[in-house]
Amino acid sequence: MTPVQVNWLTLLLAPIAVVGLVVALGAKLSSSRRGEPMPGWANAVQGAAIAVVLLVAILNW
Repeated sequence: MTPVQVNWLTLLLAPIAVVGLVVALGAKLSSSRRGEPMPGWANAVQGAAIAVVLLVAILNW
């Protein structure tokens, strides 16, 4: 991949990952306040966001 493609992918994927992590964290905090386990969709969003962060890190290596 060219450096320009890597830069554009970073600009596209990094905010998506940050939003996913913030949404999952919000769901985790609100469920822990209620004394309930973390919802399954929040675990999936958190895992996908972490995978996107790792992809961005590998692309920029």
